[in-house]
Amino acid sequence: MKPNFRMELVLVALVCLLPVVGAYVLYYYGSPGELPRLENEERRLYEPAIPLPAVSGRTADGRTVDTLWLQPRWSLIYARTSPCDERCLHDLVRLYQVHASLGRDQDRMQRVYLGVGGDSLSSEGRVGAAGRLDSAGGERFLRLLDSLGEPPGEGGRIYVADPHGNLVLSYPPDAGQEGLRDDLERLLDVSRIG
Repeated sequence: MKPNFRMELVLVALVCLLPVVGAYVLYYYGSPGELPRLENEERRLYEPAIPLPAVSGRTADGRTVDTLWLQPRWSLIYARTSPCDERCLHDLVRLYQVHASLGRDQDRMQRVYLGVGGDSLSSEGRVGAAGRLDSAGGERFLRLLDSLGEPPGEGGRIYVADPHGNLVLSYPPDAGQEGLRDDLERLLDVSRIG
């Protein structure tokens, strides 16, 4: 064997073995907290996830359910404490666009509107599922969000819940569509549920 051939063989072996050794070291000695976080100033991540109270409503296909987010899908929730005006309709269109941009993963997520007059918006086809905040479940939902310091208010707020009914993320109503979509894509990529 020529010396160059041996060196090439050693280099090929190192290139193949280094990722395996690195993965082993990270798996057994690394910590997920040490991994770099992708920064997004707009979002708030809840660690650990917070169980949401049940809010009844209508699903996109017209069924009445006791809990809107205990579906086999993730929930993209838009909540507001005032009637839906032009700004609200604009925000709902933006959320529809984010949902549609998820491509093949859009079936893993549902859009939910919570507010005053949510059922009428659902019947108009503007939202996927809808519930009312002026119900007993809606009031519990508002108290929980108020205790977290993230109430929807009159201007609204965006929340993301997992298929088990846990609050995972929160955004202001004017959150950037690209950042929101990127977060949802990342979430759905690493999630094994929903």
